Amino acid sequence: MISIIVPCYNYGHLIADTIRSVQQQTYTDWEMIIVDDGSDDNTAEVVQGFIGQDNRIQFYQQQNAGPSAARNLALQKAKGDYIQFLDADDCIEERKLEIQLSVFQNRHEADIVYGSVRYFRKNPADKNEWLYTYWGVNKEWMPGICGSGNKILPAALKGSFAHISCFLFRRAVVNNAGGWDTRKRAAEDYLFVLKCALADALFVYHNEPGSYALVRWHGSNASTNTAWIHEGERQMRIELIPVLEKTGNKEAIEVNDNAIKALGYMNNKTWRKKLLSGGPFDWLKKVLRRLGLEKAAKRIFYK
Repeated sequence: MISIIVPCYNYGHLIADTIRSVQQQTYTDWEMIIVDDGSDDNTAEVVQGFIGQDNRIQFYQQQNAGPSAARNLALQKAKGDYIQFLDADDCIEERKLEIQLSVFQNRHEADIVYGSVRYFRKNPADKNEWLYTYWGVNKEWMPGICGSGNKILPAALKGSFAHISCFLFRRAVVNNAGGWDTRKRAAEDYLFVLKCALADALFVYHNEPGSYALVRWHGSNASTNTAWIHEGERQMRIELIPVLEKTGNKEAIEVNDNAIKALGYMNNKTWRKKLLSGGPFDWLKKVLRRLGLEKAAKRIFYK
């Protein structure tokens, strides 16, 4: 069984699409656990309408405590061998569970399987509306990291490398990583994925159409508040410093230190922010990388 965990706060107007995308899955042995995090809209009414038709859907309510607390509550209720985290405004393609579970069956050593993401504004079923991204150049941004533990830490720490809805987790690795950090309201999903890497989980990237996470882009996305996200991630990375020092992975420590400095620059109106924002400066980064000067440039940049 796959347990699909959905934290929800005031998304009664969107969660029907999310539920239908799960009901349309070609793999049918799943339970969907929706936790209402203190909504004051019609979330409960909408979800109850689906529960009356589908007993695989469960619904719980809590006082507002944040998405991490909602996910932790759902994990306590979950009975599945695998865990799919899904935001209440997002969807998944109809073969996601089937395809990613088949990867687990062929790669018995895998702990986490994930694929790509497409972004949409209104209709998740309209592929003409899908984009690779809504920021920068419209192209694939995910690096497709594969591997485990210390080997992938430097690459994983360069930045969030997949949306949380992309992943399918083996339940054992979720248990090993520990719960979601309820103190975090920004970058908490990235922290959870990093905790899985620190727990020596084996990540397998499998990019196949039909298994995409479909992420809705709208004015209420938490990720549109970039200053808040950057500062949340910066604080999260600072707290990770002693954990990374225990690994002895010097490259990972350096990558994290540089990211902390970069995130600080991102929230300041400086030339560094313009360079870090990508877009017109991406060509310069590529040239430095090809010339073998990237590390030297970083030492100067991050002083």
